[in-house]
Amino acid sequence: MTMERILWALGEVISERGAERSGINAVAEKAGVNKVLIYRYFGGYEGLMQQFVQRGQFLALYNEQYVQNHPDPTNPEDRHRIWSDYMIGLLRELKTRKPSQEVLKWELANHASELSRQLSDTRNESFQKLIRQLAPEDDCDPVAVTAVMLSAITFLVLQSQHHFRFIDIDLDTEEGWQRIERAIDRIYGSLSQSMRPQPANH
Repeated sequence: MTMERILWALGEVISERGAERSGINAVAEKAGVNKVLIYRYFGGYEGLMQQFVQRGQFLALYNEQYVQNHPDPTNPEDRHRIWSDYMIGLLRELKTRKPSQEVLKWELANHASELSRQLSDTRNESFQKLIRQLAPEDDCDPVAVTAVMLSAITFLVLQSQHHFRFIDIDLDTEEGWQRIERAIDRIYGSLSQSMRPQPANH
């Protein structure tokens, strides 16, 4: 129970301060425990972060649940609809998960660390599994498309923490995010259309 409280406290501290400005003392104070316990259970801040991230691997967990709920699509049009729903759902989830946002920022700032490499490997394996199931045919380079879409979503969510306007889209309003969602849907709809067999010319 104490370990769970410490991990919960880390999430709260990360939400309030960001991963870079969190530390053993702040987590211990938030959890109401002696910091010695954190060293005993986790070995230090790096070990604490590792446990927190592994238990709350947001992207990997989201992917796993999505794959379980969506059997292999056979119709290309269905496949692109599923991808549109996936990306929009991921965007909505990530917007609500402040600790996950902060962990992503921490990973970018500490890209050379072993934990960062582990995170990257876990995420890449998760997306490879997702793509194998939801895009079994390499008809439009789904790996590259997924990489572009994920990068855009992540950037916009992190950008919205400090800059509420991107070009002329207000990221501080629901209307602004609805524009992003409609754009995602149009992109996948266009991909779906481009994959349809074209009628033969007579």
